[in-house]
Amino acid sequence: MQSHEFRLPIGAVPPFAESRINHHAESDNSAKPAGGVEMEPRVIELEAHLKYIRRDMDEVRNDVRSIKHRLAYSAGGTAVVLGLMGWVANSRFEQVVTLLAR
Repeated sequence: MQSHEFRLPIGAVPPFAESRINHHAESDNSAKPAGGVEMEPRVIELEAHLKYIRRDMDEVRNDVRSIKHRLAYSAGGTAVVLGLMGWVANSRFEQVVTLLAR
């Protein structure tokens, strides 16, 4: 699975008080998506991360589904093998007893 880690430089995040004071001034510089609604770059970044999380969750769901199918086939194959062994043991019961008695 790929890593979607995004790191900001340490000096890129302003202190909280400064962030609140300059919030109105920053809204003029925020990105405008196709819908025309102003959003802060942090919101856009969170949306991108959410997109990656959803894609990764879809991959996990597909992997779990694949594992379930493999387990079902394995259980079916085991049941068939055990059934055949039981049938052979039942039809050749005398030979099995003599082999075990030796």
